[in-house]
Amino acid sequence: MLSALLLSGSGCASPTPSAPAPAQEPPAMPAPAANPWAGTEYIDKTYEWTYWRFDEIVWTWSIRIPTSLYEDYKSRPRPVTGDYTVYASDDGDREILEDLGATLKSYTERMHFDEYETVHFLATFVQQLAYTTDFDTTGFDDYGRYPVETLVEGGGDCEDTAILLGKLMDTLGYDVVLARLPDHMALGVRQGEKFAGTYYEFEGDKYFYLETTGLAGRIGIVPEEYKGQAAYIYDFSPRPIVTHTWTGERSGSTYTMHLRVENHGAAPLEDCTVRVGLDAGNDSMWNAVESDAFPLAPGAVKELDLTLDLLSYNHTRLLVFIVHDGKALDSSQSRWFDEQS
Repeated sequence: MLSALLLSGSGCASPTPSAPAPAQEPPAMPAPAANPWAGTEYIDKTYEWTYWRFDEIVWTWSIRIPTSLYEDYKSRPRPVTGDYTVYASDDGDREILEDLGATLKSYTERMHFDEYETVHFLATFVQQLAYTTDFDTTGFDDYGRYPVETLVEGGGDCEDTAILLGKLMDTLGYDVVLARLPDHMALGVRQGEKFAGTYYEFEGDKYFYLETTGLAGRIGIVPEEYKGQAAYIYDFSPRPIVTHTWTGERSGSTYTMHLRVENHGAAPLEDCTVRVGLDAGNDSMWNAVESDAFPLAPGAVKELDLTLDLLSYNHTRLLVFIVHDGKALDSSQSRWFDEQS
């Protein structure tokens, strides 16, 4: 489920328009092809980190990750969606995260940490991974990583570490959410004893901000540059995560669109429809048409065609909505017709 939150302080007309352009949202991004472990059966990794209360202790975890598993995740396309829990929805990496979780929990039990300190200790493992930008490591401006990719590659940027820590804590039974700010990603952890500071209210509970990059991340403390910013909240529950792409062609006064709708999530979707029309302003559409309802299983793709009548009025654009239960799961639009070259 998704919720938008603010961190305290977030008629008709009738001459034919130019043919509308395809949606400006980019297609799903391919993964880089380079793989330094190609040809090996396993990738052996050992991680070392410290915890601020016991700087003299170096904690370690070693794991053998099947190269085929890493290659599988690395070869997957990157869905164009703001819901980055899509990178945590697959269970192919669960055994690895359970091993990591068991190791970390054994350390916290040995040290008799309470819940508050346990959360910080879990976070420290991820916070000390190397921070790398998407562009420097992949050549793309925005590139989400699956947890196995972040582990094998030894780091990532804010969304990668938030995804990894979120799935790790979810695997351990913690109630956590992703908090997506305009230019940052962090985690929210449901309120526990001694939690204080900044939190988000989501479905009746308080989720306290937890930074997943750098060494200074503490429950409830938001870095200065992100204070007061709005955040979208995504939980880790199994659910459909739907994206779409489309192309179109004009024929006289009509426009035919070919649409591809895909469910990247871990739960099926029933009675999904596609609604398209021309922007009439005030949250309304001219000449809207809607597809028949269809189901989408996890990983399923639905392709369909819709045709709508064009207007002579040029200051409008195409709007596309993927609809379920009266709500838009995904949307896109063309450029304004009268602004096209």
